[in-house]
Amino acid sequence: MRVAFDFDSVATNRYSGFYSYGAGLLRGFGKLVGRPEAVLFYSGRFEDTARRFKDEYPEWVTLRPSAVKARMLENIWRYVNYPSLEGLIGEFDIYHSVHHLMPPTKGKPRVLTVHDLRRYKLKELYSHSKLWRFELAVKRADHFITVSQSTKNDLCEIFGIAGERVDVIHLAADEDLAVLGEAEKNKIKSRLSEAIKRPLDKYVIAISSPDVRKNIARTIRAFKSAVKQLPAGMKLVLAGIRPKEFDNDAIKDCDEDVIWAGPVDNMGEWLGCAEAFVFASHYEGFGVPIVEAFSCGVPVITSNRSSMPEVAGGAAVLVEPNDERAISNAIAAVCSDEKLRNRLIRTGLERKKCFSWEKTAFKTLEVYKKVLEERV
Repeated sequence: MRVAFDFDSVATNRYSGFYSYGAGLLRGFGKLVGRPEAVLFYSGRFEDTARRFKDEYPEWVTLRPSAVKARMLENIWRYVNYPSLEGLIGEFDIYHSVHHLMPPTKGKPRVLTVHDLRRYKLKELYSHSKLWRFELAVKRADHFITVSQSTKNDLCEIFGIAGERVDVIHLAADEDLAVLGEAEKNKIKSRLSEAIKRPLDKYVIAISSPDVRKNIARTIRAFKSAVKQLPAGMKLVLAGIRPKEFDNDAIKDCDEDVIWAGPVDNMGEWLGCAEAFVFASHYEGFGVPIVEAFSCGVPVITSNRSSMPEVAGGAAVLVEPNDERAISNAIAAVCSDEKLRNRLIRTGLERKKCFSWEKTAFKTLEVYKKVLEERV
């Protein structure tokens, strides 16, 4: 089987969920017997990123760079079904889009992975979104993969798509993530302290993003409210970029308690040394960081909305993301109640066994086979 992949969206940003998905899926295929041949279609400017995957899997990854940028092709394909993808990259059996690039084909089936519908479910946060590319991809796709049952429900509800056209395939965390020993944690904390130029011992961690749905301002205020109930010296570490429209009052008089780490490459180390992970997002299509924290043996506090209860599977403390007091109480409980902490660590480690990129790849391959059989 020869599968053509939309690789532009993967290669654009190695910190993005699209990169994690594309890289994880390819590495999952690498562990399968009877794996498909992967043809990576991408703009020539991403040659270096694509070449790394080719070098890793030389026998079954083929590169097909385009001299024309994907965005320009997408603008053309909005109006005309030319050129076909076969004319650009040669023959293949099925096309898989991991974002919204949906080229015309000569009758070959097209599969679209839908990661989330946040721009439809949280319209007040994304009022300026340009959705025609995604909506055109939905219109033209023959079959869909969603990363959670929650996202499938949203897709079917918003676009009126029949459930049998959608398969749910969960994502996974990096398999290199693991529980750290105490001696290793101490060494890592010493190194992290040098990186941020502040002493670092006990801390709760959250992931910050320009996307305000991550609920960082409320997370900071909740932590501040919980400080008096926490073990002495407990900090809140925020890894990532500050939200574009940040509520500065959230960190007023709180600088000693909050550490902004900025974007980090070694997220596994930051997570692995934390006392707890707070992920009180308003909406997630899946929520890979939940599984990452489970893999590191870190207790998780997450939202009771969208896919997060589905991914947590009873192994996390669930909170209403708009309820600051609930988030604060959860932080206090997880950091102070040793029995609760141990239960969350144990159940989290069991829950993470449900997710692997090999499982994701195997189920994706089964979808390819099903879609191709339906065409016969």
